[in-house]
Amino acid sequence: MIKIIVSFIRAIPTILWVLVFSVVANIGVESAIIGMSFHSIAYLIKAYSESIEEIDTGTIDALKATGASWWQIIFQAVLPSTITSILSWTFVRFEINFTNAVAVGAASGAGGIGYDMFMSGTMYFDIREIGVFVYLIFIVALILEFISYFLKNKYLKN
Repeated sequence: MIKIIVSFIRAIPTILWVLVFSVVANIGVESAIIGMSFHSIAYLIKAYSESIEEIDTGTIDALKATGASWWQIIFQAVLPSTITSILSWTFVRFEINFTNAVAVGAASGAGGIGYDMFMSGTMYFDIREIGVFVYLIFIVALILEFISYFLKNKYLKN
């Protein structure tokens, strides 16, 4: 039942969830955050569950045979086996949310860099300001990629 609900939530694009919640929570930052979080949580539930389903059950069976508790199985078998894929999925979704935030800020009037880009391009016709925004977005995306790379390498060595 949970997979069906999560599939339904993921089938609807983020921008539509933002528009749905803008009716409920009024147009602005709140609706943008709720809509993006709603879609992101559904996406991450699917990604994490698939990562956990792919782990080797031999370690889990061995821990169960020794009388390990549920929490010990989680922290000794499940998390060490899936930490790199969980980090990878989390950063992928974070990058998707970063790019969606630019579009949502422009579309829903939530503010931020997306709204400023929209105003610079359509109202003020300031191409240099749009260029600065594009460079800033690119720099933040690169920083996110370096952080992801650093964390994945740190956990792969352990």
